[in-house]
Amino acid sequence: MARWLLPSTVWSFAPLTALLVLQATVYRSLRHGAQYVTALGVGVGLAAGLASWAGVQVWTFALLMLAALLLARPRPLGAYGFQVVAVAIFAFNAGQGRIAYVGHLTAAVAIGAACGALAHAMAAPARRPLHRRERVARLYERLADVLRDIGEGLLDGDDRVALRASGQWRSNAAQLSGEAEHAEDAVAAEQENAWFNPRRDPTDSRHLLPRTRCAVRIAHLCVSHVRSLTRTLDHARADGQEGCLTRSFRTGYAESLNFLADALEHVGRVERTDTDALDTVLRRARDPLSGLDTLPACTDGSCHDCLILRGALVNDAARIAVELDHAATDMDHAEEAARAPRHPRRGNRSASSAHAA
Repeated sequence: MARWLLPSTVWSFAPLTALLVLQATVYRSLRHGAQYVTALGVGVGLAAGLASWAGVQVWTFALLMLAALLLARPRPLGAYGFQVVAVAIFAFNAGQGRIAYVGHLTAAVAIGAACGALAHAMAAPARRPLHRRERVARLYERLADVLRDIGEGLLDGDDRVALRASGQWRSNAAQLSGEAEHAEDAVAAEQENAWFNPRRDPTDSRHLLPRTRCAVRIAHLCVSHVRSLTRTLDHARADGQEGCLTRSFRTGYAESLNFLADALEHVGRVERTDTDALDTVLRRARDPLSGLDTLPACTDGSCHDCLILRGALVNDAARIAVELDHAATDMDHAEEAARAPRHPRRGNRSASSAHAA
C-alpha cells in the first residue's frame, strides 16, 4: 500500500513500523502504535517548523536537538520518546524540513501502524482465563501442602527433632513466593489480553478474571505470611530454641495449620467458594490458636524468648486466617463490580443529583 501511494524515499518506513508495533497483545500493539506515531509526528513537526522558519543552519540544528530532547521526556510517549530526536534529525537532514517529505514520512508510518494493528486484531491471541484460574488453584494447593508438611514435621519426634526440616520448609515457601509473582504476572497479562481482543471467550472472562486477580493477590499475601512463619522456625532451630516449642504447643499449632490448609483449598478452587464451609474451617483453625497462649511457655527457664517465638508463630497463623476470612467476600465483590454496568443510567444520575440537592 505504501509503495503504491508514496514515493520511494519513504515507503520502506511502513513495513518497518508494522513490525515494530506488533506486540504480545492487541491492546499493547495499539498503544505502541499510537506512541510511535505521536513521537514521529512531534519529531517531524519540529523539524519542519524550524527548517521553514530559519532554514537548515548549524544553530537551528542545535536548537532542534535541544527542543527534541525536551519533548522526548513526557511519559505518554513511553519507550518511544527517543524517536522524537531520531526522526527530527532524519527529517531535518534528509528531508531538509520540506513539508512534502514530512507529510509522506508521516503517512508511511501511519499506514504501517494501522496495518500492523489491523493484522494483530485479525490474528488476535487466544484468551485463556480459565487456564490462569487453574494455575492460581494449583498455587493454593501447593501452599496448602507446605502448611501440612510443617504440621506433620512439628508432630514428628521430640522437641529436638521437630524442626529438623525447617530449612526445607523455608526453601519451599521461598519457591512459592516466586510462583505467586509469576502467577500475578500471568493474570495481569491475561487481563491485558482481553482488552480490545475481538475473540470471544466462552468462559465469560470478564467475570472470571476479576475473581482470579483477587485470588492471586490473596495467595501472595498468604505466601508472605508462610515465609515469615518458616523463617521464624528456621531461626528457632539455628538458635537452639526447639525446647520452647513443647509437645502441647506443637500439637495445637499443627492442628491449626492443617485447618488453614483446608481453608486454602476452599478459597483456591476454580468454582465459587462455599462461604459457610470456609467459615467453619477457619473457626476450627482459630480455636487451637486461642488456647496456645495459656500453655507453659518453656521448660529450660528462657521464658521471655519462648514467649516471643510463640507469639510470632501464632501471629503469622492468625494473619493467614484473616486473609482467608475475607477472601470469598472480596472475590464476590470483584465479580459483582465487573458485572455492574460501566455507566449509570441517566435517570439514576438525575435522581442522585436531586437527592444531593
